[in-house]
Amino acid sequence: MRGYLHRPEFLERLSREEAQELGRICPPRSYAKGAVIFHQGDPCDALQIVLAGTLKMVRHRPQGERLIGMAGRGDFLGFPFLTEGACHQAEVVALSEVTLCPIDRDQFVQVARQLPRVALFLLEVLGKRIGELEDRLTWVTAPAATRLGRALLGLAERYGRPDDDGWTALKLPVTQEELASLAGLTRVTATQILSGFRELGLVEGTRGTYRLRPEALESHLLELEESL
Repeated sequence: MRGYLHRPEFLERLSREEAQELGRICPPRSYAKGAVIFHQGDPCDALQIVLAGTLKMVRHRPQGERLIGMAGRGDFLGFPFLTEGACHQAEVVALSEVTLCPIDRDQFVQVARQLPRVALFLLEVLGKRIGELEDRLTWVTAPAATRLGRALLGLAERYGRPDDDGWTALKLPVTQEELASLAGLTRVTATQILSGFRELGLVEGTRGTYRLRPEALESHLLELEESL
């Protein structure tokens, strides 16, 4: 079990003994880059905790594919796993080598009995994730610039790395079309908005490699929202 449960966010408060026991109850699984973890419509019968790697969530529609989210270390997939008959609402694909910790309903009951503190912490993290999704709903119907800006800020907060002079570096295997899809925009609209952000000195780069100034971009978006 060495190397497993190496301080992902949800385990930072666990003792070594709790982490080892959780790893025994719920052994990790590894997937290669490009692997489809779930297909849209597959039964959602286990909570998947991302221990390593990056994944994308894609929803298939008659008009084509739409990127609806991404997940990285410490994120959860399969929120409704405790609900009978629940299905995955999107296809999940590994963008890199990925390690997941699956917890099905029976395993969750076992964790609750043997590791009650761990179960409570898992529920706490689930609650936080649901709260984040609810926050995201507040900008889904916002103007295009706000939606794209919020998408960039969310990605930078989750996957960015501090750079010089208040900039954050963001490198993800995501095309500009997928970035537009994440914000619910067309590629043309997203390109126009990104050009505007660049002119304002808020964003640099393209094609999955960006640098942005989160505080300045946040202030700009607040100004846009207050002007409505």
